Amino acid sequence: MRWKRAEREIAKRLDGTRVPLLGRKGTDLDTPIWFIEVKSRKSIGAYLWTNFLAQILEGAQEMEERDKIPSIAIHRPGMDYDDTLICFRASDYHRLIHRILSMYS
Repeated sequence: MRWKRAEREIAKRLDGTRVPLLGRKGTDLDTPIWFIEVKSRKSIGAYLWTNFLAQILEGAQEMEERDKIPSIAIHRPGMDYDDTLICFRASDYHRLIHRILSMYS
């Protein structure tokens, strides 16, 4: 299955773990920093933006309580997995930058 392979390949690149379908609670991949929903589609249109981004925003508060950043990985079949786009909220970017800067101060 294409989507399962995409989840595995993206998990490898992000040092994450693919969450099996039966154990999922709103995320495809789990990493030390991110909760990631993976979408691998030939066409990325309004469906993606209206449904999946809304899901991320709905689950964002729960993920923040677990100190994780909710995000979506967008991959097109045939695209190199290293070119997968990772999208997340501006407020989470701010939180991530603070986390990184605190490691160096």
